[in-house]
Amino acid sequence: MPRVARSTRRMQVRDDLRAQLNQKKMTTAYWYDLIEDYMKFWDIKEDLQNSINKQGSILKIKNGSQLFYKRNDAVVELPKISKRMTDILDKLNIMSNENGGGGDDV
Repeated sequence: MPRVARSTRRMQVRDDLRAQLNQKKMTTAYWYDLIEDYMKFWDIKEDLQNSINKQGSILKIKNGSQLFYKRNDAVVELPKISKRMTDILDKLNIMSNENGGGGDDV
């Protein structure tokens, strides 16, 4: 299966979340604002995953003649962001399902 562009996946997740809210008649600005918060976390999650994929979990740092290794901070931050995303979905009472619904692309 070909990889779908990030912007396309983002739009699909956002649209799916909004559709689920509409089905539940949760159409006030408060709920839509929570979706936008979720999408901000989704963007951060994607950036963190890209950092881990490109740089790895351990970074090699060269400082002058010194060479040392340090943990990629993205490894620590990713679970925190995923937890916040799950918290938002819980607040929205949205769960993933096998029928293509759900927006918890965490």
